[in-house]
Amino acid sequence: MVKSEEVKSTKNAEKSFKMWKINFCGRGKQGVLKFLESGKYKKPWWIATVNPEFMVKARKDREFLNILEKTDMNVVDGIGIIWAKELLNRAKNQDEGKGFEIGKFGKRLIAGVEVGLGVLAGKYRNRLVAGSKLMDDICQLAVQKNEKVFFLGGFEERALKTQKFFEKKYKGLMARSCSGKGRVSNEEVLRQINEFKPDYLFVAYGMKKQEEWIDKNIDLIKVGVVMGVGRSFDYYSGELKQAPEEWRRIGLEWLYSLIQEPKRWKRQLALPEFIWKVLTE
Repeated sequence: MVKSEEVKSTKNAEKSFKMWKINFCGRGKQGVLKFLESGKYKKPWWIATVNPEFMVKARKDREFLNILEKTDMNVVDGIGIIWAKELLNRAKNQDEGKGFEIGKFGKRLIAGVEVGLGVLAGKYRNRLVAGSKLMDDICQLAVQKNEKVFFLGGFEERALKTQKFFEKKYKGLMARSCSGKGRVSNEEVLRQINEFKPDYLFVAYGMKKQEEWIDKNIDLIKVGVVMGVGRSFDYYSGELKQAPEEWRRIGLEWLYSLIQEPKRWKRQLALPEFIWKVLTE
């Protein structure tokens, strides 16, 4: 959640919005980067990259919702959230006094189709803050500002592979990595982080687990910004192919990943559940 006093102190601040008790940063990726570049934030500054799966999980898990209420900034990492926001705004603003009364569900369904067409046309892409792309841009920013980054988590050696990827892409990047949970004790993880004192810490333990780790350890780490990045290491380590630009432009990275890994279909059931709840509740 963006702290109001921090938002007011920055020229690039935009209105936040709230959905299902979760506060979202209202600025796009460039706005977030400008905010981070300014350095006008308390440290450590906690960013959560929230998508519809997060939201469905938070509705069922009060503990997880409580964690998302503690963050400093929840960014929109899923076109479904933009779709829902636009849908609800359109349905709310419709003039109920004119024409045939089709009811709340009908209005939301029509608005959903209209907004969906806009999504497919790439209309809302600039409002998204995809965690994997934000991490890439932050690494570039870190080189420009002579700052340090730390990659934590991922399967096997994916943190190290991600570190090497970005060191090769951005010459001069000061980076470290650690596989973390399951392979290295938490005490050792904290020691490595605090010894390096990174300006940016990227945690890839997967949805909820990474947020739980940050919540538990945020007062123990010497970092500037900490952000959960989900499966981002899978892409940059080369273990999983990123979606082509035309897929990303319309927010269908999730579908591209599902095609590559059909075994994840159960997790993707959160999306139709999210859509149904938006239409009916």
